[in-house]
Amino acid sequence: MAKFLNTSATNYFLEELIKGAKDRLVLISPFLKLNDRMKELLEDKNRLKIDVRIVYGKSELQPQEIEWLKAQSFIRTIFFINMPTAF
Repeated sequence: MAKFLNTSATNYFLEELIKGAKDRLVLISPFLKLNDRMKELLEDKNRLKIDVRIVYGKSELQPQEIEWLKAQSFIRTIFFINMPTAF
């Protein structure tokens, strides 16, 4: 089910979406920035072999975060160069 979130409560609902994923998780965001909690939740999904796709247009990731993503077998990132920053 698709959910559209405004700025308030985004982290809460994003965590709930990640925690609730059972088979597949597709996250689409113009910006990709992962905090420690998001990484922890995504690692759990990776460990459970849940297919995770992250589609993004801009990234604020550090090189070590990029390497962390590459090390996650069931997490795939897709860079969309012309992604609008507002929907």
